[in-house]
Amino acid sequence: MKFVSRVVICSIETEEQKKALFRFRYEIYVEEMHRPQRHADHERRTIVDNLDETGINIVGIAKGRIVGAIRNNASSDSSLGEYENFYEMQDVGIDEHPAKTSITTRLMIAPEYRRAGLAVRLASSSYLLGLKRRVRWNFIDCNQHLVSFFQGLGWIEYVPPAVHPEYGLVSRMRLDLTDRGHLEAVRSPFAKLLREFEHNDPES
Repeated sequence: MKFVSRVVICSIETEEQKKALFRFRYEIYVEEMHRPQRHADHERRTIVDNLDETGINIVGIAKGRIVGAIRNNASSDSSLGEYENFYEMQDVGIDEHPAKTSITTRLMIAPEYRRAGLAVRLASSSYLLGLKRRVRWNFIDCNQHLVSFFQGLGWIEYVPPAVHPEYGLVSRMRLDLTDRGHLEAVRSPFAKLLREFEHNDPES
């Protein structure tokens, strides 16, 4: 855990931060993981896609550089493109989608920080953002080796795996941000955030 205290979590605000984030994505996905990326610009060594126009990017910064990132898009103010059908988001009901749904994408951590708890910190920041935006359901996908990680945070596999055009066979997972019983049962760090939010929220 030695790196955690050195990392500052914040949302992307400036154009320079955006450029640094897009380069960070390229370093992780293309140069390290050799993933096929439809939106990669190999000349500029960046990855930008349409969800960046309305998404909120949260990053971890250490020693002046980005070492982790996560993106959150609320359905109420974003066009989710293929993800809406890919996640079968309509199944939560017309009263819930799109008014109370969101997706999480682009979670990535620099290699030297992957055992430092940074992924949990970023996911927690994204979760708290969802609570503040009155989101109930969040959708995410991941390869099999990450399923247990997301289950430990509170996501569940709600439909069979499917083939993602860039990441191959993935598990599609859904999180009920307000299900305190489930969050406590899996000992998710989100449970404490939910309790604190409800305690301080005048609308709760």
